[in-house]
Amino acid sequence: MSCSGTDDEVGPYVAEQTDYYDGITYHRFYRYTGNLLGYATSSNGVTFEKYAGNPIMDDSLFPYLVVHEGNRYLIVQHRKGSTAYYLYNVNDPTYPRIVNEGRPILEGGFFNVGVTVVGNRWHMLVEGKADDTFHLRYSWADFPDLNFNTNISAVVINDAGNPYISYIPSRDALLAVYGEGYKRTGVWSVTASTALISSDMSLAASWRASTFRIFKPGIHIADPDLGCGIERLPLIITVGSAQNAVSTYYFLGTNLNLYDAILAGPIQIEEDAKNPTMTW
Repeated sequence: MSCSGTDDEVGPYVAEQTDYYDGITYHRFYRYTGNLLGYATSSNGVTFEKYAGNPIMDDSLFPYLVVHEGNRYLIVQHRKGSTAYYLYNVNDPTYPRIVNEGRPILEGGFFNVGVTVVGNRWHMLVEGKADDTFHLRYSWADFPDLNFNTNISAVVINDAGNPYISYIPSRDALLAVYGEGYKRTGVWSVTASTALISSDMSLAASWRASTFRIFKPGIHIADPDLGCGIERLPLIITVGSAQNAVSTYYFLGTNLNLYDAILAGPIQIEEDAKNPTMTW
């Protein structure tokens, strides 16, 4: 939740939603007031019931779900002691179990991260900040020994943050959806870029920007998520709205259709009439 140029404590809010669909139930992790990690479930991916036992973890920022070899993992940043990101197995979503032998997978004063998996390689976009401008860097690490500091690049996308990324197998490419434009306009909106796996993704030239936008005048729209797990139609796109809630949009197609549409443009998405769909 770096939408305002800070992630200092504000509230009340829900933010940084990250979803998984198992074919029956949608599982959502999110950050809420107090840097607490919440869990919620839904039958339709829009209306969520919050777990009565929340919070399931404290000191937890920037949660992000990853699926690898049938297991669900959650990345979170902890700030007690030194700032670092840790990986948890969340096959049992209310009892996160730390993995990677308890070692951090990324250290440093970064913000949101986005990860997708291709084989054993985990590809990551990392949100950083320099000279009052947010930006994205690329990194990778091979499972199970995950250390993203080793391969972190220079800036690949400037004036950007809160990334989500997905692998599109039939295009052998990555689709990145993220917040952009805060430095330029003072308000976050959502856009997308693509990159071929065969390219050197540590170079800015490998990331192809698009004209795709989700925006509302004067309101921060950021922290996009397209979910992971079993794909459903229509595609649900959730975003952080006004730094304190979650809104829902729909694309009438698959991730592949969205990827192709982003390259071709323009794209038609539908806003849920009841937005925001999740609040404090």
